Amino acid sequence: MKLSLTPEAASKLAPLFDDPTSIVLLDYGDGNGFLAEGKTECTLNQAFRILIVHKDCDFHEYNQHLSTPIGNFYYKDYTKMFMDDEMTIKLNPHDQQLSLHGQYRGIITANLKILDYRDQENDNRYHL
Repeated sequence: MKLSLTPEAASKLAPLFDDPTSIVLLDYGDGNGFLAEGKTECTLNQAFRILIVHKDCDFHEYNQHLSTPIGNFYYKDYTKMFMDDEMTIKLNPHDQQLSLHGQYRGIITANLKILDYRDQENDNRYHL
């Protein structure tokens, strides 16, 4: 699998990879995992999002990664079925929104949100 970024998307996302104490997750909103927003997302939202978490958190579910020139995006191996072999993250110049596009599926996630959990308190860092 391959994940590409347009130059504009890479410029927007590059600062997320500058922090050596954090990692970046490409999370599929399926209601599973330590950052799930609720079980309703498992069948209703079906969208990816970008999560920035502290590297010391328990992110064992994110056991695969996609390498890009700006850094690795970790993901849950079973969410591969929702991805294409070649994907691209693009930035809409009009509203500065990111989107995830697949080689065959077209737009996989129209609004690829970025959620930053690095500043959460240690005990509740990853509980919403």
